[in-house]
Amino acid sequence: MKIIVTLVIFCITGFAQQTVTDYDGNIYETVTIGEQIWLKENLKSLHYSDGSEIPGVVAYDNDDSLGAIYGLLYSWNAAMNGSNVPGTQGVCPCNYHLPTDQEWTILEDYLGGRNVAGGKMKEAGTEHWLPPNTGATNSSGFTGLPAGEFDAYFNPNKFWLLHTAAVFWTSTQTNQLQALERYLSHDDEASGRLAWHKVMKYSIRCIKDSPTDINNESIQLNDYKLYQNYPNPFNPVTKIKFTIPQDARGESKDVTLKVYDILGDEIAVLVDEEKSAGIYEVEFDATGLTGGISAKGGYASCVYFYQLKAGDFIETKKMMLIK
Repeated sequence: MKIIVTLVIFCITGFAQQTVTDYDGNIYETVTIGEQIWLKENLKSLHYSDGSEIPGVVAYDNDDSLGAIYGLLYSWNAAMNGSNVPGTQGVCPCNYHLPTDQEWTILEDYLGGRNVAGGKMKEAGTEHWLPPNTGATNSSGFTGLPAGEFDAYFNPNKFWLLHTAAVFWTSTQTNQLQALERYLSHDDEASGRLAWHKVMKYSIRCIKDSPTDINNESIQLNDYKLYQNYPNPFNPVTKIKFTIPQDARGESKDVTLKVYDILGDEIAVLVDEEKSAGIYEVEFDATGLTGGISAKGGYASCVYFYQLKAGDFIETKKMMLIK
């Protein structure tokens, strides 16, 4: 069983410009806006960071030359890589994630509010945008491009709005069928917000993981928390996040994270050690092909349970393996 534990270090990233490379070798410039670090280009990746293919990803009009300029278009479920947890990595490169609705709002507020933020986010001029490109200054450096969308909801399905609108998925859903989007228009300086159907294919802008934000919840590490695994159902790998709170004396805590079968038998120990305050993520590989702290071989399709214990805190959640 393969175990990977990642600790998010609590510090503020510097403001120097940097580049990010995805699995396919695409290199993206970044821009710092306030305390957020964003990719300043739309995502172009055909693969998740683990190398698996992203389903249904398309270039506008299936034209790779347009994809090279405007990035690719993704459905919400594909962008989220099967998760429904706000702030999940999804299609983004390592150490980046799909921005939540709250993170978009923070960006808009920093730029003066939703009514004017769009102009500060749009690339200036009319090389890519149709006139009049109202209010476009790109003073934020976000460099929003009008990549249009693929309408997979209305019949007939079609590509449209190239040069007219930039539409971005957030990672915040409103129900099982819809999630929140942000959009910029050639004839408005506002940043729009709308709940729309997850089957639509939109652009993706990734934001760097923040040490003070997880799953769209601003936290001060005052509480223990065990998050739902993602993706769920999964095959064969899933990730589990948990939070260990700050201690007044700065002491570490004894932490265990174990997996149980439906009969209550322990089948894997993912964590069994002292942990200091922080946000942790564990990868559980159900193939059981590699050694872990404890493993009993491969696992069958079934419901399993994982349990976090730390001090007096105990929480259990279920997950489903489907082969």
